[in-house]
Amino acid sequence: MGKLLFITGGVRSGKSSYAEKLAVALRKSNEVLIYLACGVVTDFEMEERIIKHRLDRQSSPENWTTIERPKAIHGIVESIPSNSIVLLDCLTTLLTNELFSLEKVDSTIVEKEIYQAVKLLMDKADVLIVVSNEVLYDIPSNSKDILRFQRTLGKLHMNMVEMAHTAIDMTVGVPVVKKGAT
Repeated sequence: MGKLLFITGGVRSGKSSYAEKLAVALRKSNEVLIYLACGVVTDFEMEERIIKHRLDRQSSPENWTTIERPKAIHGIVESIPSNSIVLLDCLTTLLTNELFSLEKVDSTIVEKEIYQAVKLLMDKADVLIVVSNEVLYDIPSNSKDILRFQRTLGKLHMNMVEMAHTAIDMTVGVPVVKKGAT
């Protein structure tokens, strides 16, 4: 079983850049760097973010293998080499894609499926770095869908931290280790 590092924090707090640097720093000579991207173009801003992330990896001196998988990440586990460091970016986007897909689904089932897929990735990779957003207090809403999303994300975050060797909270670009060490 590989090591899980969980990184969360506010939107645009530098989590992805930090996670990429951390993956490179943890890499041994023979490990493959895999970027599991869950983002989908939903508007102009998201399109710009996806392009920026792609360009960051392309301009990196490291050789990243990018897998774009917005849903059902369990379907790519078999293609992950055992000698890999996988960066899943991001749990929040993955949950959004799964929970608000065209077909209405039960949030408990979605939560369990994502949790199981993360466990499968942990079993396969040497290191799994999961990035997520802390949105539990950013979006006050009376919407049932938003509240369901917040509760489900909160449960996933607690499960990730429980499984994680290291849990990091990014605050204004500063990683604050909440559990373990990097």
